[in-house]
This record gives sequence, structure tokens and C-alpha cells, in this order.
Amino acid sequence: MDIRRLPASQGLVWFRQAIDLGAKNPRAVFGAALLAIASLYTAALLMVLVLATLMLGGKAIGSNPDLGVVMAVALPLTLVIMVLVPVLLGGLMHVIRETEAGRLVRARDVFVPLRSAQGRRLAWLGLVQVVLAVIGGLLMMAIAGGDYWHDYMQAMQSVMQGAAPVLPEPQHPGLLFLVQMAFNYFSYALMLFSIPLMLFSGCNVSTALRHALRASVINLSANLLVGVLFLGALMLAAFVVLLVAGLLGVIGNLIHAVVGSLLMMLAMVGFAAVVLVLLAGASYLAWRDTFSDAASSPPVTHIHGFEA
Repeated sequence: MDIRRLPASQGLVWFRQAIDLGAKNPRAVFGAALLAIASLYTAALLMVLVLATLMLGGKAIGSNPDLGVVMAVALPLTLVIMVLVPVLLGGLMHVIRETEAGRLVRARDVFVPLRSAQGRRLAWLGLVQVVLAVIGGLLMMAIAGGDYWHDYMQAMQSVMQGAAPVLPEPQHPGLLFLVQMAFNYFSYALMLFSIPLMLFSGCNVSTALRHALRASVINLSANLLVGVLFLGALMLAAFVVLLVAGLLGVIGNLIHAVVGSLLMMLAMVGFAAVVLVLLAGASYLAWRDTFSDAASSPPVTHIHGFEA
């Protein structure tokens, strides 16, 4: 599979195009994002309820919750969420792709990958994320020092017991920051490129990861630019949305506290849906423009401005 070499300015093109991806069929695209968020929140709520039951059970018998037991339950539940993430992202990319092609698509098509063997294979990327997390943890431990992580776990134990934690200081904080940034870039690039490579290009897990790694190196500048633009816009928009959500909460509280809380929640969920569409859309566009086998994908017109 050939990988096109793209200029750094292509990152700006992806960012600008991603903003308008939902314009053709906003009900399907943003509805799919909301369904994906609802699915992940349901899984996360289940994990919180199970952990809360364990912790309250420990307090009921007059003892502190056993961190080992809590971790033994939390890890499998976290794994379920990590497995769901690439499948739902793939479903959202599918909805975006069908929308751009002008084909009929609905919000519930975000679950299309669950109905095909090719789509269900995306769950393996969740396990890849677990492996990457372990590798990243070992790498960070080597840089920060073994005592740092031991002290950090003790601080987390203090939090669970209701005490004020004292966070330790890592060794070589500057090097740790640089390594974390590089590791995060490659891990996210592997995930976001591998999803469309497996779902649309028909690659298996190992082939998709290999091509994704090559693409993350060959088009480093374009990928970094769109990532920086995305993070910058995310921070700015998050600040604005927090202000708007606070204002809606104040207005809603004039009617009832429940109304204020509901309005704030709706604002935050809507913002999360927009962010998810931008992330999945930019990843889809990057796959389409980077890999030669994506030539059959529907073209996206280069724009010279932003549309509301």
C-alpha cells in the first residue's frame, strides 16, 4: 500500500474540512456521535456503580476498600470501554463516509461495525491500546524513577481513603514531558489511522498498525499540525462552552435546580458530540488523503473558508 507524502499545510486543510463534515446530514452525523457517547457513558456508569458498591461495602464492615480488589474489578471493566472506543469511532467514520458519498445513512448506523466480522475486528485495537499503555507505563517508570510510581500509588490509596494526597515529584520532568508527548502522538496516530485501514481498506490488525506507523512518520508535519489545531480549538471552545453552560445553569436555576443541571448537561454533551465528529472526521480525511487505496472514497472539496 502506497502512502502519499503530503505537505504540512494539509493538516490545515483537514482541520477546515472537518468543521463542515456534518453539514450534509447533521441529524445522522451528530446523532451517531451522541449514540456513541451514550454507549460509552453507559459502560462507564456501570463501572462506577460496581466500584462504588465495592467501596461502600468495605466501609460498611468498618474497613477501607481493598485497592487490589478494586483494581481487579476496574481493569476488566476498563478493558470493555477501551474495546468499545475503536468500534464506535469506526462506526462514526462509516456514517461520515456514507454522508460524504451522498448515500442514505442514519444515526444508528454507528453500530454497523458490530454487525460485520470486519468491523468487530476493530475491538482488537482496544487490546493494542492496553499493550501501548503498559509499554508507556514501563517507559515512564524508567524515566520518572521507580519510587515515583510507588509514591503515586500510595497517593491514590490516600484519595480512596478520603485523605489529602501528596503527589510525588518525578525525576527528569523535562525528559518525561517530551517522551510523553512523542509517545502520545504515535499511540493516537496508530489508533486513528488503523481504524479506517481495517474498516475501509480491509487490512488486518498487524498490517494496519504497520501502515499507520509509516504514515505517522512520513507525514509527521501534517499530522502534528492538525493535532495542534485540534487541541488549540478544543481548549478555546471548552472555555467558551463552560461559560455558556454556566450561564444556562444560572438561567435554569431560576426555574428549578434540576432544569439548570439539565441545561448544563445538554450543553456539555452537545460539545462532546461536536468534538467527536471533528476527531473522527479529521481522521477519516487523513486516511483518505494519505493512502493510495482510498482513491475510491468520495472526494471532499477543498474549501477556502468556514461554514457555520
